[in-house]
Amino acid sequence: MSIFKAILGICETKPLAVAAWEKSDGKVWIDLKAAPQLAIKGGGVYLRGKGLAKPFLVVRGDDDKLYAYENSCTHGHRKIDPVPGEGKLKCCSVNHSTFSYEGKPLSGPAKHDIKRYQVKENGGRLEIKIV
Repeated sequence: MSIFKAILGICETKPLAVAAWEKSDGKVWIDLKAAPQLAIKGGGVYLRGKGLAKPFLVVRGDDDKLYAYENSCTHGHRKIDPVPGEGKLKCCSVNHSTFSYEGKPLSGPAKHDIKRYQVKENGGRLEIKIV
């Protein structure tokens, strides 16, 4: 990531097309076939809009598990990116706070966990419980 992107808080993770996911009954559903980034270890997408109170980051970890988070660093409230091959997430800012897949701060100025959501794969879709 360039210093320019870090100053502006611009992440590498791209938003998932709105047609690839839906929100209903306190859950978000992602069509995994429409999200090829989530088939790759270290890949991720973010979700925004459709009535979500806050944006989400969804990641396939290096451990091949899927995770969902509130896409906001607990220090500067910038977005977060996965770090492929390193088993962690990092803030898209100059400070680069890092977090474990469990949402725990590892380094940098962030001192609090990022909010993590329960996920479950179900028939080719990812279910994220948001309430």
